[in-house]
Amino acid sequence: MRLNHIRTAVLLAFAPLCLAQVEVVATGLQAPQKLLLTPRGNFLVTETNVQPNLGRISLVSRAGTRRSLVEGMPSGTEVAGGGSGPSAMALRERTLFVGIGGGDSERRGPMGASIHNPAGISSPIFISIVEFRFSVDVDQVGGVFQMTAAHQNALADGATIEMEDGAGAKASVRLLTRFPNSTPEGTGYRFSNLWGFAFTGDGTALWVIDASQNSLAKVDLTTGRWERLMRFGPTRNPTPVGPPVLDAVPTSIRVYGDQLLVSFLSGFPFPRGEAKVLAINPESRTVEPFINGLTSNTDIFWRPRAGQRAQFFVLEFSANQSASPAAPGRLLRFDGLEPVVVASDLRAPVNMAFDAATEELFILELSGRILKTSAR
Repeated sequence: MRLNHIRTAVLLAFAPLCLAQVEVVATGLQAPQKLLLTPRGNFLVTETNVQPNLGRISLVSRAGTRRSLVEGMPSGTEVAGGGSGPSAMALRERTLFVGIGGGDSERRGPMGASIHNPAGISSPIFISIVEFRFSVDVDQVGGVFQMTAAHQNALADGATIEMEDGAGAKASVRLLTRFPNSTPEGTGYRFSNLWGFAFTGDGTALWVIDASQNSLAKVDLTTGRWERLMRFGPTRNPTPVGPPVLDAVPTSIRVYGDQLLVSFLSGFPFPRGEAKVLAINPESRTVEPFINGLTSNTDIFWRPRAGQRAQFFVLEFSANQSASPAAPGRLLRFDGLEPVVVASDLRAPVNMAFDAATEELFILELSGRILKTSAR
């Protein structure tokens, strides 16, 4: 299938405004990373922590009530001082796949190079994908599954563990696969960060975005075998600040017909207009520009419309990260070639989910909020 692309080099700071009403659905989430809708229209949210093994997966109702689904997951302080732990998710029926970040694996060494934490790491299953097979739908789980250090060690050894939530539900848990924690780079290492998942069209594999390795991989959901299909190279830094080139930093992935749409943050100093969305053909491993001129892009979502071209929503972490303080984030909408600013006062937005039944778009912020706006 050949798809119509959006190609625009417009600097989106001047995009027209069509501000929609934005409602706060939930607050107080713990360093949330990703969200997805459950079969009953609630939310699963991955949350991390700077303390070891305090990562969790929360079930948040449409009324904003949070309760834990899984606690005790790997987490730790990452190199820049924030938390790292549970991140990307994908849910198929009663099976949930969860990506685990690098936690406290990385530290700064001599001359600023990234090195392995000399104090050791707090979990043996960082940079992995954990598979949960629940005995009931996630919305029906009434208790909390508590992961322990012994569970993590058993998973690292290849065992399948059985967990109970204390309210009658069970979960069979295994380590689907592990990725290299790091690869050598210069005098140090480049560490990994699993940041975006999407099921393949036939549901037999996962597309996996690594935001730090700047790569796209495919993981077989039966065997756990993975292959890195593509690495995204750096681009020229157009500013006098920072390094001569910008890291790509892919942030999300969506299936779009026979292509994949991948959003890119771009690296420090996060110049305005340098982020983008690329369209990737995974069969031919070719790349085409899809949307240019973005700033600090963290997610893209699209939906078909009867008798019209598809509609696209793009999330920007900040309209200007280099400002002091950094500018708020934005939600952009593309009905055609020109972008429209739908929401302009977002607090570090990182992820979106869409409810087709209600035509509502939900936005997750690092601030700990879930927001709702209409996609009509």
